[in-house]
Amino acid sequence: MTAMAFGAAALIGTLARWQLGARLRSPQGTLVANVLGSFAFGLLHAAGPDEVVIVGIGGLGAFTTFSALGGEIMEMWPRSRSRTLGYGSLTLVAGVAAAWLAISLA
Repeated sequence: MTAMAFGAAALIGTLARWQLGARLRSPQGTLVANVLGSFAFGLLHAAGPDEVVIVGIGGLGAFTTFSALGGEIMEMWPRSRSRTLGYGSLTLVAGVAAAWLAISLA
């Protein structure tokens, strides 16, 4: 049952990320997905191990997108190093802050 739930959560996370990407242009969509995913994962902090695996790793792992972040950084770097560093730093700081906020609220 856990494998099926994991797969369903991954499918939902993937479709949600796809819809977000269709509505927001890159890199904004990636930033929003990663910060929202960090916040949601922070909310799962107190959940049981099955919920963390299914919702956190399956669903939120599919929703957040480290590979897209890496690709965007590589694409942005030749055009504007300062913007690229700002984007990468903002993603990291906002993601950690969102997770911390969610953990403190849970």
